[in-house]
Amino acid sequence: MDKTEKMNILMVDDRPENLLALETILKRPGLNLVRAQSGNEALGMILDYDFALVLLDVQMPEMDGFETAELMRGNAETRHVPIIFVTAINKERKHVFRGYEAGAVDYLFKPLDPDILQNKVNIFLEQYQQKRALKDLTRNLEQTVRELEESKRVIEEKNRLLNDLSIRDGLTGLYNHRHMDFVAGQEFVRANRYETDLSCLLMDLDYFKDVNDTFGHAFGDFVLKEFSLRVVQSLRSADLTFRYGGEEFMVLLPHTGITGARQTAEKLLADCSGTPYTDGSASATVTVSIGLASVNTHGPESAEALIAYADKALYRAKAEGRNRVVAYLDKSPGSILKSEMPAGRSIRYLKEQLSAILEQTKIASIASLQLLAKNKNVGMPEEHNRRVRYYMGLMGEKLHLPPSIVETFNRAAVMHDSFKGLMLGPLMKSKRGLTDEDRRRIEDSAYVLGELTELFDFFSDERSILFYHHENFDGSGYPEGLQGPQIPVGARLFALVDAFVAMTSNRPYREKLTVEKAASELAEKAGAQFDPKLVALFLDIIRENGGCFSSSNGAPSR
Repeated sequence: MDKTEKMNILMVDDRPENLLALETILKRPGLNLVRAQSGNEALGMILDYDFALVLLDVQMPEMDGFETAELMRGNAETRHVPIIFVTAINKERKHVFRGYEAGAVDYLFKPLDPDILQNKVNIFLEQYQQKRALKDLTRNLEQTVRELEESKRVIEEKNRLLNDLSIRDGLTGLYNHRHMDFVAGQEFVRANRYETDLSCLLMDLDYFKDVNDTFGHAFGDFVLKEFSLRVVQSLRSADLTFRYGGEEFMVLLPHTGITGARQTAEKLLADCSGTPYTDGSASATVTVSIGLASVNTHGPESAEALIAYADKALYRAKAEGRNRVVAYLDKSPGSILKSEMPAGRSIRYLKEQLSAILEQTKIASIASLQLLAKNKNVGMPEEHNRRVRYYMGLMGEKLHLPPSIVETFNRAAVMHDSFKGLMLGPLMKSKRGLTDEDRRRIEDSAYVLGELTELFDFFSDERSILFYHHENFDGSGYPEGLQGPQIPVGARLFALVDAFVAMTSNRPYREKLTVEKAASELAEKAGAQFDPKLVALFLDIIRENGGCFSSSNGAPSR
């Protein structure tokens, strides 16, 4: 008998003629009719078969049907098998209730009506088929889930390996230079936001070319890998190590001031000078020069500046004889002209210092412009401007933009609001609706902003933002009808953030929108007025930060 494909029915009766009668009525293809002539025999068979139904006589010697049913219900493997009592006893309520208490699902009274028997049996066979189909489906789904989970694990592992390949140096296993730029920007922003310290160590293995020339590049590679291992082992888990390039390395020490950075550097210096590199065939002592800089001690304006300060300190360490630690101590423009400056570095240093002077000039010009707008009493919306710059900073983090680029966006925002106040001050305070002349003046403002910023040649990047921030992503904007990527990303970003802040701020001529309504407006205009990718990122920021803004500290309120 095929116990898996056919549906099994157990017939239990102590009289063979009754079993024959049941078999005659029920026999058909797809059914396997199993006989038992006692309760004990039935209990033995029920463990060997998967029964769809049990037809159980009540009156049997030794163990009657009630006792047999109760034992079946007491077994976890058989308690769910439906039982129909087939009995010749009278229909008194006490007998019927006892049967149901024993676990019966139905009663059939002798003499049996073939049609009634067939109908009742068919009901339970259909339920059994559905149950078996559901069980098979569940088993298949579980298998599919296991396969999907395994596939997900494999994909995640491959993605992790691919990500490691993209951000790590193949020889040393340290983070590479490209990832260094991204991480340094993040750590610098974090240090400023939470008012903690951040130190940078820039290291160069001394006379490394001589090592390669003397012992060969294979040994040189061994030294690079061994030095990387020594650095990592001497640091905390939160510290970050990068291969800057060639034999140069960089370490970022979060929450660490110049004193702690110097201690770490001195430990590395002593380790290199006191422990030779030995690979079994060659041995050499290779010292290291280290330059230090920190955020709180040296006050860099960006992560790039922090690294540049450490770089200058490194050049001093090498110029003063190598195998030493030097901190960047003097960042005034005139300090580069001192006789201690390394030969051949004057042009590079001079360019860096002139760039610093230009940056200070930009800062002073922006401050003067803000003061002019304030003195003219044009009502520059300082709260609006603070919120715009705050969200521009969050978007810069989302887009992994360097701090210098984000600062360009912020300067453009300040210039926009200052110039707008100077040009359109009365309109900004007016509670009446806009006239055609008013609209013309507003639409011409992009040209005026562009013309005004031409007075400052060093504000060319900011000028592109101010000139094109009224362009729409679908090409329907002004002044030149640019479309999509033709619009500078700074202009696209400023237009989005400025619109959101404006919608969620009170105006004389209308009430502010809720954050939810403003977000809905941005989503509705994505692809038309705004860059859809930037909208998606900005909506993430709104969800993450609650869309609220506290003017007291420049951060979203929780």
